[in-house]
Amino acid sequence: MSSPHGDPAARGHASSIICALLLDRDDAAEFPCGEGVALGRPLCAYPLMAARSSAHVRRTYAVTASAPVKAAALQYDTVIVDPPVDKTSPRDFLLHGYRQTAADLRHEGIVCELLVVLCANAPAVTKDMIDTGVEALLDRPELDSALSVARQERWPPSLAQKQTEDGLLVPWGAVPPAREIPAWYPTWGVMVLRPRCLEAPAADDQLPWLGRKVLPLQQWGPGPIDFHWQIPGLEFWLKKNGIPDLSGGLERQPLPKMKLAPKGGRR
Repeated sequence: MSSPHGDPAARGHASSIICALLLDRDDAAEFPCGEGVALGRPLCAYPLMAARSSAHVRRTYAVTASAPVKAAALQYDTVIVDPPVDKTSPRDFLLHGYRQTAADLRHEGIVCELLVVLCANAPAVTKDMIDTGVEALLDRPELDSALSVARQERWPPSLAQKQTEDGLLVPWGAVPPAREIPAWYPTWGVMVLRPRCLEAPAADDQLPWLGRKVLPLQQWGPGPIDFHWQIPGLEFWLKKNGIPDLSGGLERQPLPKMKLAPKGGRR
């Protein structure tokens, strides 16, 4: 499939590729050190599998200090990056991983055109979700990013409550009354980002790296998996998406993936 945005020479540099970055902040409540497992695989394996099978991702990096996550990352031909020291915010991890990725590519004369950001504990990801986001940003330069979201009709923002100092519930804030419109919430399974947005100042934006024009990648799957009770729902989603159950079995090692291979047209 060709695209007018796929010619590296037209953008003023010799070659560019699309990279994936797996972030492992190790903040899941009941799965310390990336120890969560579903269908016989670690949770982090699923976003790595999606990146590996993507039609566009040419190299994958992982920011992690977890031995299980490192083992899975190596299985899927992923470059491991040590986490930032004394910095644990999502922005710190994201910028650290992106800058290490960009520096690594720079040594080879290559530019990261788009960055596909994945999360180690958000395994409800498919290659189609990644490729849909990448192709949208390649074809529509006005877009800043793409973000996976899931519809939550039963949890509109108008129902949000918070607890006061005296222990009572009050409305979270000034929100419009519930209407017959869908409420979409980030699942954090996939973010497709432009590097220019990654370096943007925080300013008043809660998530400045998304920019202003964000394409929703709509799905029905779960978001981050933090508790054991979420695993059955995730396994249901995985099976519905054709992922075989390996509980009690072994998975064949994937073949090595070509690291660079920029292509004409889509990469």
